[in-house]
Amino acid sequence: MTVQPYETQALLEQAWARQLAGRPDEAMALYREILQSGDQVQALIGLGQCQMEAKQAEAALDSFRRAAVLAPQSTVIRHMIDMLGGGGLPDRAPDDYLLWVFDGHAESFDAHLAALDYRGPQMIHRLVAGIWPEQPDRVLLDLGCGTGLNAPLFRRYASHIDGIDLAPRMLQQALRRGGYDGLYKAEAHAFLQRPPRRYDAVLATDVFIYIGRLEPLFTAAHAALNDGGELLFTVELGDDAEDVRLMPSGRFRQSDRHVRACAARTGFTLLATGDDVLRNEHGQAEAGRAYRLQKSA
Repeated sequence: MTVQPYETQALLEQAWARQLAGRPDEAMALYREILQSGDQVQALIGLGQCQMEAKQAEAALDSFRRAAVLAPQSTVIRHMIDMLGGGGLPDRAPDDYLLWVFDGHAESFDAHLAALDYRGPQMIHRLVAGIWPEQPDRVLLDLGCGTGLNAPLFRRYASHIDGIDLAPRMLQQALRRGGYDGLYKAEAHAFLQRPPRRYDAVLATDVFIYIGRLEPLFTAAHAALNDGGELLFTVELGDDAEDVRLMPSGRFRQSDRHVRACAARTGFTLLATGDDVLRNEHGQAEAGRAYRLQKSA
């Protein structure tokens, strides 16, 4: 059956809805129906995602490569090829990829994280609970703040909290949640190079999973911190066989060795770590580690 052009968008919406509902087989059937009328970039991306979920890595890579032929300038597609081992190891996920992932899911993002039993904010909070005094003259930056999950935990410790994120719809959710004195649409490295103020602590939960090699960001954070300032963050913990690895999820894992080496090279002292399950995804526990670093004197 040939799909008429006016039917394509409706079928894409149906396929996406089934994909979000955890029905990849039904979604794949719809994407293939769309492809009968010719190659469609969105259908190929959706098909590749469903094939990844079905653990059909080679088929997914083929779908993404077909999409790349049609849209050779797409950084989103290039990152998908990279994460399946079809390219190199990028320094970080492209901005367009992050916007594509997060801006379209902002309204349902908190519910999605709750379903995964996501614990990132709690992991970094445990490293300062009972140590930081409450309500001091402390200025915090929430890097990649998303929908604002850090604000309720850290508001009591700060006189001022700024949040930044690339995705405007995520920032809208953070504004609704409240707890921030300033919210900025910005990429992390760029913001830290020209911050509106100096900070006493920078928080980053589930941010470095999209950055990869950490030394450039550590350097930028060091410059944006006051003397004695702290950097608190989580990583998806990899083993020491590789410093950084790009996973099929599109996220990076960093080894403890890499984190410690980058901290030492950029002028940070390691104060504490804490391990926990960062999230439960597809029935698998994702090992995470929280770090608390201090800008060395």
